[in-house]
Amino acid sequence: MSNLPSNACAYPFKAEMLMHGQPSTPCCRFHTRFLPEDKSFNEIRETMMRNEWHPGCYKCKSDEAMKGSSMRTDADEFFDDFTDTVRLEYLEITVGRLCNLACLSCGAEFSHTWDKDELALGISDEAKIEKLKEVQEYDLDNLDLDKLKDVKFIKVTGGEPFLHRQFLNLVVRLADSGIAGQIDLEIFTNCTWFPKKLELDALLKFKRIQLSPSIDGVGSTNDLLRYPSKWETIEATLDKWIEVKDATGRLKIATATTVSVINAPQLHEFIHWARVHKGIEVILQTVYEPHYLSIEHWSNGFRRALDLIVDQQYMGFNKNSGKFKASHKLLKDLCSTVTNAHDDKTQEYITELKRILAHRGQDISMAPKFASIVKYLYDQ
Repeated sequence: MSNLPSNACAYPFKAEMLMHGQPSTPCCRFHTRFLPEDKSFNEIRETMMRNEWHPGCYKCKSDEAMKGSSMRTDADEFFDDFTDTVRLEYLEITVGRLCNLACLSCGAEFSHTWDKDELALGISDEAKIEKLKEVQEYDLDNLDLDKLKDVKFIKVTGGEPFLHRQFLNLVVRLADSGIAGQIDLEIFTNCTWFPKKLELDALLKFKRIQLSPSIDGVGSTNDLLRYPSKWETIEATLDKWIEVKDATGRLKIATATTVSVINAPQLHEFIHWARVHKGIEVILQTVYEPHYLSIEHWSNGFRRALDLIVDQQYMGFNKNSGKFKASHKLLKDLCSTVTNAHDDKTQEYITELKRILAHRGQDISMAPKFASIVKYLYDQ
């Protein structure tokens, strides 16, 4: 990138994001409202080559102003031969909204199982849900494989990819064409489905496979966050994937774990379960919306209580070791944020969370450490 303008980004030159019901974008952070009328990336590239920030890149611009790095700067390492040549090497696919779960951190836009709950709880109206139903999945059956001849990496999210027949068809098509052998494939899954032999054989023809199961906790904490899944099913499916990993050496597994107010008090236990008992890695991400799950939006009192629990959890462990360093730092950073007293809506968040859970026949007691903080601070 040294010969390119400092504000240039590899994504409009090297990548494309495909999403059901939306025009394609250069990356997951570029909002469709900033696309030019012709929906191409030409104007975006031209803006960057003038060393100007494109309006659609405001998220990365903000990140770099705040912390000095962003998805754009990280791309410098991912695309190690970045020039102004346009060549599709990275493809991200949001396959659709077919999903058998209605996770608390999700919504109807990415899971059709949320439809009934959003209507019953007044979160969405009939018109919005009917609009979402118009495009349930991306039309991958008509994706020209010739377009993918230079692709090196494909990332797949949902919905639940293994519920989308067109995604599974694409996997087989890529394997049969021989293109799969040049591609690193990453799949985000809720770990309730396991592919049939034909599809599994096709998956194993990819250069490398990264399985990213969305697991946020064990036992009843999972059942609360990943409704209506059952922990026994999640763990049994994960064990099947671990068997494939051990037998073939072709698969890497790292959970895509969303850190929220509910699972943060038990995060250390979850990481210990994943790494020690299952021998898999844990990748952490935080939730910003809905606000009732976001640690940043809860009261200073809640974060102080969580901070004490975090200290207790990590007591006796080397917090600077690779195993626990990232999670300890993330939790401590989240606990150090400050909420203006006038903006404290914690009571509203508790009410909304309890309302959703009651509709599902659940209760916050399913996440006992979180429930204990709420009871102690708010007598609820």
